[in-house]
Amino acid sequence: MQERDRRAAVLCGLLAAAWIGVLFFFSGQSGTESGALSAGLTQALFGWLIDRGADAARLEFLLRKAAHMGVFAVEGFLLAMALGRARLRRWFVWTLAACALLAVANELHQTLPGGRTCSPVDMLIDTAGALIGALLSAALLHALSSASSRKGNHDDTTGDAI
Repeated sequence: MQERDRRAAVLCGLLAAAWIGVLFFFSGQSGTESGALSAGLTQALFGWLIDRGADAARLEFLLRKAAHMGVFAVEGFLLAMALGRARLRRWFVWTLAACALLAVANELHQTLPGGRTCSPVDMLIDTAGALIGALLSAALLHALSSASSRKGNHDDTTGDAI
């Protein structure tokens, strides 16, 4: 592995680990705290729609599901970049497996502070988000590999993905 790939793998791995901290921070909020954050964001983002008769509860529900998908897309991207740059065999599969386990742990963790439940649907949404992030990572790694090959540096940065 080239030094540049090793540094990129370590950096992405550290960012992925830090992002797990963000995930667990939000899942550690009580139902009251989480609800207040969601309601505030819904009003800030969609207040103009709510003022025109849109269903605030429906918009908040959609925002919460989009947040699940988005935060796990970031984790999937970062972890896939770390494992892909480290050239771990089957890095794509390992990324999805790790993110699926993380989704389960995250959902279980959010039941601890009270007022929140564990949702298998949210676990699937989280894993779908991770898949989107990992696919974006795979596309970026492929582009980096192609650019490297065009420069004559026949270095495959994508490793054995699947």
